[in-house]
Amino acid sequence: MHQRKRRLVATFVLVPALAAGAVACSSSGAAPEPSEDGEPESVTITVMGKPAATNTAAVALFERQVAEFEKANPEITIEASDVPWDAKTFATRLAGGNAPTLLRIPLTEPPALIERGQVADLSDVVDEIDGFDELNPRVMQFLGQDGAVYGIPEKSYAFGLVYNRDLFEQAGLDPDEPPTTWDEVREDAAQIAEKTGKTGFGEISTNNSGGWHLTGYTYTDGGQMIEQKADGTWVAAFNDDPTREVLETWQKMRWDDDSLGDNVLGKQEDLVAEFTAGNVGMWVSAPPDVYPNYIAQGGDPEAFGAGPMPQGGADATLAGATVLMVSADATEAEKRAAVKWIEYRALRPNYDLAVAAETAKASAADGLPVGVPVLPIFSDETYAAYQDAIAEYVNVPVDNFAPYVASLSEFDYIPEPVVASQEIYAALDPLVQAVLTDPNADIDALLDDAESRVNTILAQHAS
Repeated sequence: MHQRKRRLVATFVLVPALAAGAVACSSSGAAPEPSEDGEPESVTITVMGKPAATNTAAVALFERQVAEFEKANPEITIEASDVPWDAKTFATRLAGGNAPTLLRIPLTEPPALIERGQVADLSDVVDEIDGFDELNPRVMQFLGQDGAVYGIPEKSYAFGLVYNRDLFEQAGLDPDEPPTTWDEVREDAAQIAEKTGKTGFGEISTNNSGGWHLTGYTYTDGGQMIEQKADGTWVAAFNDDPTREVLETWQKMRWDDDSLGDNVLGKQEDLVAEFTAGNVGMWVSAPPDVYPNYIAQGGDPEAFGAGPMPQGGADATLAGATVLMVSADATEAEKRAAVKWIEYRALRPNYDLAVAAETAKASAADGLPVGVPVLPIFSDETYAAYQDAIAEYVNVPVDNFAPYVASLSEFDYIPEPVVASQEIYAALDPLVQAVLTDPNADIDALLDDAESRVNTILAQHAS
């Protein structure tokens, strides 16, 4: 029997990713330790989070933010990297001492990093951050241990449906009424493929994305990926009907309906590009995260639609976050400088209304999206005040996100597996790939094999 899911209300408020704004200069936050002569110690920190070079407007804005931060804090030098977190290379970089000072990683990673002692305790400096006490405790519980604080959330996400409103219209579908169940998704995807010749529903299956999607889809059918036994150990829990139903739906859409197209061995970045080019009718991701990349690649704002996560009866969606942590190899001065940068760029634009307005104004002037609906960082009240502060500069077709936003207060928010999530996703990728590439794939045999591999992984994480 599966455990009852706990409801995380819509104030599952992880920090929204405002990749925007000329944030007002500030010297707030944790001050660097003074040197022996009483002056702040000069320090250089390397940080993840610089936008990709292809997003020229976002890069220019980021570089202005760095310049303004360094002007306000002349003892700190920022060296930024646009290399994103990657499941296959990150652990090696961190173990080899080649990771940046400030790490930008998924919420799936902190427990293992904390257990291995690879991230710094920030508890002696976070109290100096304005608004720290207002951060959502449902997220902070994953970033602390025994009174220590190891990270700060930057942004949140919840799965939803991303769709092309133009292709919906061309297929004779109502773009204001996206599908809400997997049966409707299958029907609409087949209609899009038949009427437009495009991929009706896009799917991804590499770089851990197949396991990630399989997990999120399983949640919508009432299933779970792992469960904890009475003795505290974890075992695979996906070899059952909910996951089997997901795989069977994929199999039917791929081989019976021919609505998934042939490009099924890519990762999320590949699907964003295909979607932006107008070649995909709909797919699953976090709409607020997809939209900025879609716009940066030349997508039409009016063609972008965001709907609820399709359901199989559970009224649930996968939710997660991006968090910021500091390498355990950082010196005390580097740690304090990193926390100061976190507060400056990630936190203040969300609770300081003057900074929020200035950020939005600068972003709009640069042609960057302003006003993308998100799961907010602090309280509902703080988020409402933030929305009022930026209202003048909103340049996003907010109404196109309405079906997605409406769903956020109706679903259970289910976190990603709390143990070895990325390893589990990697172990599940071959299962997804087999179903999407082999018309004769034996789902039961594939599930048995995947269950064995995941149980091996979980046994290695036994306490």
